[in-house]
Amino acid sequence: MVGLYTSPHLISVRERMRINSLPITEEQFAKYFFEVWDALEESALREGRDPSYKPNYFRFLTLMSFHVSIREAIDVAIYEVGVGGAWDSTKIVGLPAVTGITTLGMDHVAVLGDTIEKISWHKAGIFKPGRPAFTVEQIPEAAQVLEECASKKGVHLETVKIDPAMSDIKIVPDAGFQRQNASLAVSLVNAVIDKLGNHSLTDEDMDSVVKNALENTVWRGRCEVKIDGYRHWDLDGAHTVDSLKVAARWFAGEFRKSSLPSILIFNQQSRPEAPDLLRTLQRTFQVDHQLQFDHVIFCTNVTRLTGYRKELVNRNSDANAVANLTVQKAFKEIWAEQDHSATIHIIATIQEALELVEEVSEDIGGTNILVTGSIHLVGGVLSVLEGVISPVG
Repeated sequence: MVGLYTSPHLISVRERMRINSLPITEEQFAKYFFEVWDALEESALREGRDPSYKPNYFRFLTLMSFHVSIREAIDVAIYEVGVGGAWDSTKIVGLPAVTGITTLGMDHVAVLGDTIEKISWHKAGIFKPGRPAFTVEQIPEAAQVLEECASKKGVHLETVKIDPAMSDIKIVPDAGFQRQNASLAVSLVNAVIDKLGNHSLTDEDMDSVVKNALENTVWRGRCEVKIDGYRHWDLDGAHTVDSLKVAARWFAGEFRKSSLPSILIFNQQSRPEAPDLLRTLQRTFQVDHQLQFDHVIFCTNVTRLTGYRKELVNRNSDANAVANLTVQKAFKEIWAEQDHSATIHIIATIQEALELVEEVSEDIGGTNILVTGSIHLVGGVLSVLEGVISPVG
């Protein structure tokens, strides 16, 4: 069995812990949550510590994921770092079979630093002495830092180029960086197979098993399309400069398939670089794709004012800024500077934003809607669309 630990979740916290691609069940989550909780309290009491002190949210879930892997007899566990690597709680794994670093960019700058060199140092924190490591082709500044960190730890770092076999595989999004990441994934799989004493993937495997796996991989909230009557939803949780450019190119391709008016729903509540992210998105659409939105909606990540699930709350956001729509008002000013034709809306909740979309769509006979800027926003939209939260009524 294969376990997978990722973050954040879109709709349910159980998505963070998967076994053979499926989230653990509610029963499993409750059982293992309290086994870890009780064990922490018993340990504290034995050692004379205050049992009320617990690891923070992410660290607790990381600890719980290890417990799940042991109790469920997982054969191979795949761990995605939460933020960075050097100081992340997933780094507790002492002897991983292999480590891998995907395309690096400016992300989590408030925590990791404001240069690609600082961010690369954090990412290289997952390297472990004597354990193989792989990465993709990086910009020179990032590549140099990764090489230096690997050398200091006695780690052989291999840079993976795009596998020629990827040219015949349909990958979403259809972008060079994604083919790089897929090639990296194949290298990581080979390293694990070697560790288990089995043969590496052959050309025949690439033509069948790997091709089928990559073409049928579904990662919700990334280049996701949903058709809801006369509304065509395109959802992507992009929240960095590079990923927003990719999301814009993807949506522009989807948009050109129809002549329907377009709506943008955007938010990025907690990152200090959010204004620059919005400017990048707008400039990419206007300059690179000559695409103008008919309506632009800035809403918070709050699904609705009452009756929403606590799993959908992002506690990293400033509660006062959310209540006063501070970020959304700033976004409106930024967008209006370069776009004098779109109708711009500031909405308090996702539920109300979707009600506005429905109203506009009915009036004009259909719409293309792009939801982007935040994984939390995309998760909230999906939860309303799919009835995880019932509509107000």
